[in-house]
Amino acid sequence: MLCPLHKYKPCRIRSLASGFWEPYCALERPLSLFLTLYKAKLCPKKLQNRLVSGCQVTITFHGREGVAIGELRTELEEEGLLEHIRRSRMDELLAMADRDRDENITYREFYRMMTHDLTVEERRPFKRVMRAAIADLVPRRMREDFLANYNCCPPPLFIPLISAIEIGIFIYYVFDLKDQGIETTATSGVPIKSPLVYNPRRRYEAWRFASYMFIHQGYMHIISNMVFQLAFGLSLEVVHKFWRVGLVYVLGALAGCLLHSLTDMHVSLVGASGGVYAILGAHVAAIVINWREMNYRCMDPQELEDNVCCGFFRILLSAPVRLAIILILVVPDTALAIYRRVTEPDDFKVGVSAHVGGFVAGIFMGIVILRNIKRHTWERNLGWLTLALYLAFVAFTALFNVFYPGYPKTDWSSL
Repeated sequence: MLCPLHKYKPCRIRSLASGFWEPYCALERPLSLFLTLYKAKLCPKKLQNRLVSGCQVTITFHGREGVAIGELRTELEEEGLLEHIRRSRMDELLAMADRDRDENITYREFYRMMTHDLTVEERRPFKRVMRAAIADLVPRRMREDFLANYNCCPPPLFIPLISAIEIGIFIYYVFDLKDQGIETTATSGVPIKSPLVYNPRRRYEAWRFASYMFIHQGYMHIISNMVFQLAFGLSLEVVHKFWRVGLVYVLGALAGCLLHSLTDMHVSLVGASGGVYAILGAHVAAIVINWREMNYRCMDPQELEDNVCCGFFRILLSAPVRLAIILILVVPDTALAIYRRVTEPDDFKVGVSAHVGGFVAGIFMGIVILRNIKRHTWERNLGWLTLALYLAFVAFTALFNVFYPGYPKTDWSSL
């Protein structure tokens, strides 16, 4: 049964829209006032919290200083806030929120702005846009310190998965070749008739330009690839996550086979070396776009004094040391591959082009795809350039494979 609210004198109730006390007179429509009073009595605090839900953890993650106003303003503009309110009003709200004038907004300041400073009409668009803008901002420590971006959430997935698939396929063909009377040794044993092998006579089967990475020739071939793949792929995936590393890996394997098809037109190709070298090239790309962040507090006497292990770890993972390790591994291995390519019989020749193509593609696409902790204008321009070069290379090699008449005669027979 409803109360006779029309008999009540003017009263003060908590406004659900603005979050502070405002005078209200009894309305002529008792039912409408009753519902308003009922909701206000029920959960005024809950409704205020709903305005800032989902933002506390994100803002707190940025540290005690909060979110930088300049960066927040840029993100709000990019998220489309100016479609709902004027720029002068946005600047006014941000200035009001920064009550201590430190050019940062803490969660306390953000809460007061959302519950006190905004009008009813501004709250809905501001809440939606603000949540997206804050989520896009990278905390200051993570922008400055590359090591702060190492985490296992989500854990590495692509490298363990692709390695397990490659090992499984290798084991399958070991037994398959054994049934045919062919023994797999350290350097021999390849299922040349497999539909996964790149065969220059069957280039119309386009999947072979990528599926060749699942086939290996002998135990030493797959063991060496798996060691490099796990050693360098897992560390890359911890920072850049599986979707970025997986895309670079596949694009590198594709580029390696396309370059091989230009330089060794009559030679089949197997092995994951194109993808493995793409991982190594991706490390170089990560060094290029995160050079300053990787050198954060490197050789800092205070860091070494406070924590010797952490200081030594920073030195080992600094950009110059990373680059030196990659070059020490890549240059001798490539030189040995070139030597074997020139001097050894055809059955033992190494596809150097796949190594080179995968490595260069890893650098080019790594600059575009991998996580850039603090993106600069020149890095963005470099990314567009490397993307254009990669796409031009793929287009040129694809057309070359289609129209060049010097390839072996096409084999149209069924397998």
